[in-house]
Amino acid sequence: MSAAAIRKEKRPNIRIRPLLVLWHRWFGILAALWLALMGLTGSAVVYYDELDVWLNQDLKKVEARSEPASVELWFAAARDQFPDRFIRFVDLPGEPDDSVRLSMPSLEDDSEIEVFVDPYTAELLGSRSYDAAGLGPRNLMNFLYGLHLDLHLGDWMLWFLGLVAFFWILDHAVSVVLSFPTARKWAASFRVRLRKGRHKFTFDLHRAMGLWLWPVTLMFAVSGLYFNWYEHVVAAVDRVSPVTERAIFALPANDEADFAPQIDFDEAFTIAARLEGAPEVDLASYNPWKAAYELRAHDVRDIDPYGRRMIVVEANSGKVLSDRHITEGTAGDVFLAWQYPLHSGKAFGGIGRAIIFVSGLLVAILCITGIILWARKLGARRWRKGARRLG
Repeated sequence: MSAAAIRKEKRPNIRIRPLLVLWHRWFGILAALWLALMGLTGSAVVYYDELDVWLNQDLKKVEARSEPASVELWFAAARDQFPDRFIRFVDLPGEPDDSVRLSMPSLEDDSEIEVFVDPYTAELLGSRSYDAAGLGPRNLMNFLYGLHLDLHLGDWMLWFLGLVAFFWILDHAVSVVLSFPTARKWAASFRVRLRKGRHKFTFDLHRAMGLWLWPVTLMFAVSGLYFNWYEHVVAAVDRVSPVTERAIFALPANDEADFAPQIDFDEAFTIAARLEGAPEVDLASYNPWKAAYELRAHDVRDIDPYGRRMIVVEANSGKVLSDRHITEGTAGDVFLAWQYPLHSGKAFGGIGRAIIFVSGLLVAILCITGIILWARKLGARRWRKGARRLG
């Protein structure tokens, strides 16, 4: 026997495929509940705005008129009703019949409410709490959004869902290996046999659906990791391609919060409008601990329906501290900028959102078929053990 043959004979016979099957099976069993919940709630929040408008016409829609009231009148109506709160951000109307949405945290605790104002009459239309639980029309969409975000369980659940996303990324590599047992019959893995019995139908459905969805679910896993482990993902991307820190985050915090700056929202809008291209602001926020406004403005470089030109204005001097589109910069900046537009489907308009909606439902079906396959195999093993005992 040759030396090469002797070495080959002594080499341990480690079979990789059974180990991958074991990984895929137990990851699927342990992660199925969370992935199914994320898929179903994600499908719902794809159409968050449309559903919320349908459920809350009285808050979200107004009679369009010729001229809007001043921004200061909008804010006065909100402050008069809620004097113990400050205006953290304002979401400007996107359509002529849209209301103005204000977010108002409390000066005394951690609560925050949404306040809706008629932009033409400055009439207060109503309010609701972000944290209010319930399935009624007022709170349903915020409730579903919170479920999708962290199941209403806070930071520890964000961390846990990030862990699920991390392992899901690894499982995508495993599932590809398992889905193609032979190179010659690779095309069969994308098909479903309809007349070969329930077990083979379920198996084919699970495998084929996983392969057809693979690019979308991998995107879900990567973007889910980004949202849940934001700082860690940004740090990891920064090691590969330097990331530009968001300007409002880079500003140092003051010792005390400034709730009465010299520049108000309306003046901040005017300052932004004077910049090159006369950008149209669609959302603005105020950070009292940094005494600065961040204005989100529309730009030809936007990659979803929201303004992605981020303008930071110092709230007492009116100085423009930063004016940058989120896609500017390095490959790392571009990679991070695309995470939300891809995750929501809004990067590709109505078709993209429809794909994400259907994909969320199919992720739940993928989890269900995986559990069915596991349960059938478990039942078959128990039957064989019982048969051996009787034999």
